[in-house]
Amino acid sequence: MKDALTGLDRYEVFLEKLQKELDQIGDDEIVIIYTDIKHFKYINDTYGYKVGDSLLKEFVAEFTKNNDVLIGASRVYSDNFVTANRICADSYTHNEFCDIIKRLNHDWETKFREKYLNSRLQFCTGISFVNKKSRSLDAETAVSNANLARKVAKEMEDSCCVLFDQSMMEGIKREVEITSCIPKALADREFKIFFQPKIETDTMSLMGAEALLRWQKPDGSLIYPDEFIPFIERSGQIVEVDYYVYREVFRFLAERIKNGKRVVPISLNVSRIHLNQMHILEYVEKLFEEYQIPHSMVEFELTESIYLDNTERVLELIRGLHKIGTKVSLDDFGSGYSSLNLLSKLPIDIIKLDKVFLSEGNLQESDKVIISCVVDMAKKLQITSLCEGVETVEQSNYLKEVGCQVQQGFYFSRPIPQEVFEKFIDESL
Repeated sequence: MKDALTGLDRYEVFLEKLQKELDQIGDDEIVIIYTDIKHFKYINDTYGYKVGDSLLKEFVAEFTKNNDVLIGASRVYSDNFVTANRICADSYTHNEFCDIIKRLNHDWETKFREKYLNSRLQFCTGISFVNKKSRSLDAETAVSNANLARKVAKEMEDSCCVLFDQSMMEGIKREVEITSCIPKALADREFKIFFQPKIETDTMSLMGAEALLRWQKPDGSLIYPDEFIPFIERSGQIVEVDYYVYREVFRFLAERIKNGKRVVPISLNVSRIHLNQMHILEYVEKLFEEYQIPHSMVEFELTESIYLDNTERVLELIRGLHKIGTKVSLDDFGSGYSSLNLLSKLPIDIIKLDKVFLSEGNLQESDKVIISCVVDMAKKLQITSLCEGVETVEQSNYLKEVGCQVQQGFYFSRPIPQEVFEKFIDESL
């Protein structure tokens, strides 16, 4: 029983082969390597499924080269692959073996990126070992461990290969703990909206803010987004949480307008999962109808990585938001390989230069050149430029010098609670 496209064993056959090896394991080790191709969907969307299938076949040929130690290989699904190999226990340390896989991943990435320009292909790999000490593991658990390590690798920007260790199981427990608490946290209004001001460069005055989420537990402690957002994105709960944020922001704006107070545009973040649930447009329209606030008072931010998931859906979403009457910004601009390509394809209103360009206290000359060029290009394309991560007066002055229209960062304000932000607005008049 073979996979029709790749000729590899079907997954259930692979597990049977692996289990037989595990049952009779001797002095050797068995290493399970679980790999997927990050941003593979971009290839299918950009070049077509025929090209995508060809890439998978090429990858499989590379992935299964060492037939002398290969126990079996399988295409688990789509662009997810697993192999089991037999190696001499004292041939390599586990870290040395991981380094070998990292080099292989890098070689594959170089090869395929040359062929498929702007693809941002990355191979994310998880590795688990089974030896005499762990021979009680069954095949499914051994593969699951490698897959868990692969998921960890996929979440990391600086690593393409991760070794499984038991501490990862603690991460799973934490994920279950957090996701199980989300419904009650929403019901009890434990999620709080913080606002980070946006400053107009020419006047150095408040011209907007970004809505950010904090989770305040009953004891007053805060859980920051980088801890819980990845979990709720994977669980699908991010949609419900996003809608909670949207409603809170609309309510905030409506209340200030009702009381005759000044309002400024608030930008809301859009999760990639919304691309698969396009009722976001219907929901936003209902909010505008319910709260009767000007459409110009709400903007939406999409990260450039979202584009790689589904080009057509992103375009559909942007057009839909424009039809409603809201502006759309491209967040984290410059953090990926496809930024310039995006500008030619996406009808965006604002680009937010990634804070990576301001990562140094003293601006590097290369960063200055890039910032200046991006700002100039945005002007010519009639797109507003915003630079985030501003932390020093020197950075702010340079952005003013090159004509960056909007700034955001700790130099002006950290994200602040609603009541503090209201004072910020009132005092900025």
